Amino acid sequence: MPFYATPIHLSETVEDILMCFAKSRTLPLNQVQRSQIILAASRGKNNQEISAQMKISRDKVSTWRMRWVQNAELIDETERQKPVDLQKVVETVLKDLPRPGAPCDFTEVQILQIMEIACRNPAEFGCETSHWSLPQLAKAVTDLGIVDSISPASVGRFLKYRRYPTTQSKILVAFDRQSGQT
Repeated sequence: MPFYATPIHLSETVEDILMCFAKSRTLPLNQVQRSQIILAASRGKNNQEISAQMKISRDKVSTWRMRWVQNAELIDETERQKPVDLQKVVETVLKDLPRPGAPCDFTEVQILQIMEIACRNPAEFGCETSHWSLPQLAKAVTDLGIVDSISPASVGRFLKYRRYPTTQSKILVAFDRQSGQT
């Protein structure tokens, strides 16, 4: 006996929302594709036909058809009770689920402390250089007990992505060389 994909029925309002998503040039491509998958499924196409038409895997089509079916009750309920939230709910259903990952090794407080030290003069911490190197900074924060261990690469990532100035950054300050005042 052949397998038949679960049929999808859309209200006119939900179909209009999906049509807007499917034609969008500003939404991420994956959400546009997912909208197109649901629209094609609602028109009676099976997973094989949708997959061939869109040139994507049948598993991907199946995944999003099932995700829509699993959330159909939520979408219907939102449409009946809170129509103003319907677009947001449809968009949420079409987004990726959160993925598991390793927990962060460092707390926000530790990262801020590392950045604070990076903004200070290395001489304050017994380094005989005028600017921090990443290995020196990593050693300083472990010596101070801020973290148990940290690699220079991790220190570099914190400084790069948080966009906090380090002592190596040029600081724009008007400085009068004659009087020595800012």
